[in-house]
Amino acid sequence: MKIIVAASFGPSLTNFRGDFIKEMVRAGNEVTCISIESKENMAENIKKLGADYISTGGSRTGTGLLENLRLFWKYIKILKRIQPDICFLYMAKPIVFGGIASIILRVKKIYPFVTGLETAFYSKGIENFLIRRILCSFYRVIFYFSKVIFFMNQDDYDKMIYMKLIKSGKGVLVNGSGVNMNYFTRLPLPAEACILMTARLVEGKGIREYFKAASKLKEKYQQVEFLLVGGLDEHKEAISEKELRHLLKEGTVTYCGYAEDVRPYLKRCSIFVLPSYHEGNGKSIVEAMAAGRPVVTTNAPGCKDTVINGYNGYLVKVGDSEELAKGLEVLIQNRELREVMGEYSYQLCKEKFEVNHINKILLTQMGLRQN
Repeated sequence: MKIIVAASFGPSLTNFRGDFIKEMVRAGNEVTCISIESKENMAENIKKLGADYISTGGSRTGTGLLENLRLFWKYIKILKRIQPDICFLYMAKPIVFGGIASIILRVKKIYPFVTGLETAFYSKGIENFLIRRILCSFYRVIFYFSKVIFFMNQDDYDKMIYMKLIKSGKGVLVNGSGVNMNYFTRLPLPAEACILMTARLVEGKGIREYFKAASKLKEKYQQVEFLLVGGLDEHKEAISEKELRHLLKEGTVTYCGYAEDVRPYLKRCSIFVLPSYHEGNGKSIVEAMAAGRPVVTTNAPGCKDTVINGYNGYLVKVGDSEELAKGLEVLIQNRELREVMGEYSYQLCKEKFEVNHINKILLTQMGLRQN
């Protein structure tokens, strides 16, 4: 079969969908990956997966009418040329533009993957309201023509049903993108407390709350390291370079920049934290769990699916730096607890988030693999 896998952020094709793409290729399918990044930046890595790559150009977050019309027309041209049997679409723009193009060109099987609702679905303001209404109008049509809609967490699925965008029973829950536990292996837990956060530098990841919690804890635990790994982003709610410099002035948090491979930092830390406002299913959390790290995260959609409160970590209130600091402090104070919770994280990851389990669900639902 000819299969399109489309995302609006190219690196996610290799980082999040690499094993999924390789398995489809191994089964004898022709896979073409699509995103906005240039062919020069993406084609070589995609080729290693056994797939082809096409760039649409454009912006991941741009809302300009002409820009988005050009992107839609690019999808039409690509799909018309390839004539795929299956379109697997994730992130808002590929779902909208790739979905409508697939319907127009009568693609037999359309599979949207809601990897987390856009900011507009859980933020206030007129702009977010308008974006939400537009997305809902498109989603309703696309989901109607789709064979199955995949979701990463129950909250997002329930919200889509509540908003009458999807009929009950048409959605399928999977536990995130999965983690390759041959790549993200279990790592010895350092004796000393060291806290790590890996995330894109956007407001919704809880960057500011992490800095506030770290500042409070550093007064009492001067020996504890607080690490931050992640790159600046073009999202409208991104932390600017100027604000980042201001936050780092205090010297509480060590900023490590963007890392292609976060495993050296997972090896260095003994506690992982992600105070996000909303996730599809926290990929960075699951990677830390595979390494055997206790986790402190928020009681938010996509985050609370990864942690059993008091078992492999703690769930804290969204936007509450005080509660975040308290959760971290319990683990800072107790090395034995870090070890026990780290073990539980590893076991939970193995049972629930291992990438082969996730891919089996996706491929079976798509008719590419038998149960």
